[in-house]
Amino acid sequence: MIVQKKIQAGALQFVLFIGAVIAVLLAAFMLLSFTHAHFDKKTDVLITVIKSADFGLEASLEKEISLNGTVEIPNENDIDVVIEVQRDLWGVFEKRTVTTSHGKSKYSKTALVGGKDQTEMPALYVSDHQRPVIMAGNAMITGDALLPEQGLKMGNIMGLSYNRSSLLYGRKKLSDSTLPKLSRELQAQIMQLTRYDYLPEGEMVSRIPEEGLKNSFQSPTLIIRDRVVRLKKTNLVGNIIVSASYKIIVEADANLQDVILLAPEIIIEDWVKGQFQAIATKSISVGKKCELAYPSALVIHKKPTFINSEDKTTQPTFNTKPAIYLDSYAWVGGFVMALDASKEQQYAPQIKIDLDAKVVGEVYCTKNLELKGIVTGNVTTDAFIALEDGSVYQNHLYNGVINSTTLNKSYAGLLLASREQNKKVMKWLY
Repeated sequence: MIVQKKIQAGALQFVLFIGAVIAVLLAAFMLLSFTHAHFDKKTDVLITVIKSADFGLEASLEKEISLNGTVEIPNENDIDVVIEVQRDLWGVFEKRTVTTSHGKSKYSKTALVGGKDQTEMPALYVSDHQRPVIMAGNAMITGDALLPEQGLKMGNIMGLSYNRSSLLYGRKKLSDSTLPKLSRELQAQIMQLTRYDYLPEGEMVSRIPEEGLKNSFQSPTLIIRDRVVRLKKTNLVGNIIVSASYKIIVEADANLQDVILLAPEIIIEDWVKGQFQAIATKSISVGKKCELAYPSALVIHKKPTFINSEDKTTQPTFNTKPAIYLDSYAWVGGFVMALDASKEQQYAPQIKIDLDAKVVGEVYCTKNLELKGIVTGNVTTDAFIALEDGSVYQNHLYNGVINSTTLNKSYAGLLLASREQNKKVMKWLY
């Protein structure tokens, strides 16, 4: 006998409700799982795109890329990422921008690039003009040295003779009569930046706001220009060029990072701290206890003076102030370079590095260098000079210390022609 029992409508509704809830939960779980998988995949793609930027820039250093040109780097990932690298110059540094993309994912990264010796950097290069380099006082050279055939000799200035056991703590090699050449692109860039009528391209800034300026290298260059520019109580960071037709003065309370200064005369007052490029045609002075972090650059390019063809005599120059002067306890990380194409004989220093001043990197001088301070890295000069008590001592290194063995192995700097095939990242930009 079958007993029929009625099921309450409310119970049926409850069962349907529970079923609907379970269906919704299952659908939500499936959607969540799909979303997680989708985002995991998208994250993996984004990470690959970002990592490809580092790979692309390193790979581009082994390729020849024309200035302002772009090259595509072959992708080595399972994901199809397009890698493009553009090469140009930022001041006297090379700048490379790598752009990676996959679908809608895109990433850009910019770096400053410098030259590096294929072998160990020498401590000293002095042009061979058939005369020795005279060592006096507390002078010291540690590292390999490329010298004239006459080599190094002991000397005496004001009763202070060379007092060390060896003239050179390294290997001696022979130099040539000319200095190592800069790369053609760097020479052309310096010529352009130091033209009297050169106007940098970018967006003009009529007034520096109180909070300063910060400009990415992914944005157009900002230009600050006037006859005289005095930078004080300001913060300038990034893709910015400060240009003056007469003079730029940097005070101690100004913070400059990655910017370029262009003017005939640049004065960096005492206690300035920053990291920037200063490029001038007449003079650059760096005050006491300044700290210019790596990679910084001080560059002078003096144009040759016009000589009347009827005047066959060339007068030697005396008592002229140095084109670049580093005061005591000033510190520069990067390179200090002075170029002078004039032919007249000079009896004054083109670069003077005073007592206890220090350069960590390179000094490149086409005329006379007076070195009383310290260079951790390389000195390349046509000749040394020492001015003491009204007397001029030609090709004398007096109290200066040069040591290439303690320079950080990752250092990359001046773009020499010999370093064209060996370049390294100096700094990542933003």
